[in-house]
Amino acid sequence: MKNLINLLALGLVFTACTEDASIDQNSPIASNFNQLTAPSNFNWSASEKVQMQVQLQQSASMPMALSGSYLNILDANGNRIAMEKINTSNKALFSLLIPTNPLDYKFQLDATGEEWPLEIKENVNLSMADPLNSLAQGKRTMAKTATVTSPSGTNMFGNADFEATITNTNVGYAYNPTTGTVDDGKWYVTDNDWSQTTENGSTVFKAAANRWTHFWQLHTVSAGDSIYLTADDWNGNVHGFLFFYADANATNSISYVNLDFNSGSDVIATVVPQNATVVSALFNLRDNAWVDNGFLSNPPAITDTDGDGVADENDDFPNDPTRAYLSYYPAVGRQTIAFEDMWPKQGDYDFNDMVVSLEADLIKDPSGNWLSATYTVALDAFGGGIESGFALQLLDVNKNGMSDIISSVSGNASEDPNVTNGIIVFSDPDAVRSQYYSNTESGLLATPDTISFTINFSANNGAALVHDFYIFHQGQRGREVHLVGFNGSAAADASLNNTEDDVNGSYQTAAGLPWAMDLVLDGDNFQHPFEKIDMITAYPQFSSWASSGGSSNANWYQTPNIGDVVNLLQ
Repeated sequence: MKNLINLLALGLVFTACTEDASIDQNSPIASNFNQLTAPSNFNWSASEKVQMQVQLQQSASMPMALSGSYLNILDANGNRIAMEKINTSNKALFSLLIPTNPLDYKFQLDATGEEWPLEIKENVNLSMADPLNSLAQGKRTMAKTATVTSPSGTNMFGNADFEATITNTNVGYAYNPTTGTVDDGKWYVTDNDWSQTTENGSTVFKAAANRWTHFWQLHTVSAGDSIYLTADDWNGNVHGFLFFYADANATNSISYVNLDFNSGSDVIATVVPQNATVVSALFNLRDNAWVDNGFLSNPPAITDTDGDGVADENDDFPNDPTRAYLSYYPAVGRQTIAFEDMWPKQGDYDFNDMVVSLEADLIKDPSGNWLSATYTVALDAFGGGIESGFALQLLDVNKNGMSDIISSVSGNASEDPNVTNGIIVFSDPDAVRSQYYSNTESGLLATPDTISFTINFSANNGAALVHDFYIFHQGQRGREVHLVGFNGSAAADASLNNTEDDVNGSYQTAAGLPWAMDLVLDGDNFQHPFEKIDMITAYPQFSSWASSGGSSNANWYQTPNIGDVVNLLQ
C-alpha cells in the first residue's frame, strides 16, 4: 500500500545523502541561474530515479528456479512499493521513482522471504543465504507463514511418529525429487548425525550432540492449495522447510518457506505456488534437538479467494482473478515537473512556463503482465508565452523504445500516432483549464485543474517501464522539452539539436543547465516561483544544491522566500 507518511525529511536528491557543512546554506553560490555551473552528470532531480539491474547470487548447495518469481522493494513499513519479475539469468530490472536516501527500504525475494537493505546503484548483487546453514538461520524471515493452531487435512507423512525404523538412504546433500521417490512415505536423510531415541515415552528423530542434520519426505501437491507443516512435539533447535518443485525430475526448487520452531509459531501455513507439483517437507535439527509426530497436509485452498494462484495476503485484488498486483508511480507521493519552454534557447529560469504534478496506479495480472495504468495529472501552472502540449512516452529500463504494448487509451488523453507507446495528455493547456489561470501572477491564481486517463496494455511481459514526461510546442510538434537524461521522441525535430544553447540534444547547456527539473513530494505541493522570479531568488539554497550536483542543501525546496513563490494550498 502507498506510504502516506510525509517523507520530505528524507532529503529528496538523486545523489545526495548529507549536506556539506562548509557551505553557508543561506548564501547562494550564484546570484542568478545563468551564473550556475552544474556537474555534467547531474540530472536536476530532487528524487531517486532508480534504474538498476539486480543479480541474485544463489547458494551453490541450494539452487532455485527463480525465473518467473518476483523481487520486491518494501518501504520502511513493509509495504510493497515495487515488484519486478526475475528473468532466466536470475536478474530483475527496476525503474521507479522514490524519495532520495529512503531509510529502511528493503529488497525482498518473494520466493523465500529473504530481505536485504535497498541499494541505489546501477548494478546490485544480492547473495542468497543457504537455508540449511547454521550461520544463515538468523538472517531468514518467515515467508507467507501464519500461526495456525489446528491445521486441517489428512496427514500425508508416512511413519510420521518415527516408530518404524528409518534407514539411512545416504542420498547426499541434494534434497530434491531426483534423489527420492514422490509419495512413497519414506524419510530421506543425508548423513549419520542422528538417531532414533525415546523422549517422553515416544520414539523421536534426534540430532547428535554438536551436530546438525536434516530429513525429509516428498509428496505431490496442487498449486493454489493450502499446505501446512508442523509437529506435535519437539525440543531444541528445530526448523521446518517446504521446498516446492515443478516436477519429480526438477533439480532446482521454485521457492521455499521456512519456520524456526522457537520463533513463537509452530506451524508453516502457506499456499502452494504456481507451477509447483511436488513438495519436499524437511526438518532441520541441531545439537540434540529432536522432533516427534510430524504433520503435513495439503487441503483445498482457503487463502486464495479468487483462485488465481496468488495468496490473498499477497494479492492486491483478492476477489478478482484477472488482477493481482498494484504499484504506483512515483512509488511514494507525486512527481512535480517544472519546465522552461524556450528550448533550444535559454529561458528566464523561473521554471513556471508549465508545472505539472502527477501520479499513477499501475496494475499487473497474476502472471506479472501489465494490465492497465491510471494517471492523474494536475496543471499547477502555465506561465509560458508559448502554447505547449504535454506528453508521455513509455520506455524500457535502458530508456530505449520497445514494441507497442498499448492497446487503448481512455479518459482525458489519446495515443500519439507518431510515437510508439506515446500518449498525448493534452495539446492545448486551455482545454485543461476550466477557468483561465496561470498561477504565476497575482490575480491569476486558482486551484489547479486535474485530468485523468487510463492506458490499457496489450500482450507484454511486465518488464520495468520508464516514464518520460515532456512538453512540445503546439505549433511546432517536433520542438520538445525533456528532463535531463532523456532524448527526444520519434516525433522530435533532431535538426534543432545543438543549436542555440542546447548541447547535442541533451536538453542541457554547456554549463549543464536544464530546461526541466522534477521533485517527488508526499503531501505538499511544490511552491514554484512567481513570473520572472529566478529560481535562485525564490530558493536561496538552490544554487549550492545545483552546483554541488545535489550533494548539498538537499532540502532546498523547504525554505523559499515566501513572497517569491506560489503556494497552491492557500
